[in-house]
Amino acid sequence: MTTTRASSMVKSCAAAALYAVAAALVLFSFAMTVEADNPAAFPGRRDNDGAFGALLCVGVAALSAAVAVTSLSRRLLSKAACATIILVCVCRVVGVAGQL
Repeated sequence: MTTTRASSMVKSCAAAALYAVAAALVLFSFAMTVEADNPAAFPGRRDNDGAFGALLCVGVAALSAAVAVTSLSRRLLSKAACATIILVCVCRVVGVAGQL
């Protein structure tokens, strides 16, 4: 019985770490497009590759959230966290799509 409980704790900690990574990547995707969102604050012509980086961050965040929810499939909080991260990722993709 203790090995089952230990296994459950490891899965819970791994899922929490994956959610933390997903949330950090979503926040990082916002930071990558600051220049594109407000070009007047950054004078001069520069290549804007932030949108591609933001899409990469959002894709990895969605993937890590999906992996986390599969390891904790019975918990409502896990499903809600995954749905929230996926929703924010979709909003970011819609927001960044015009910059591609």
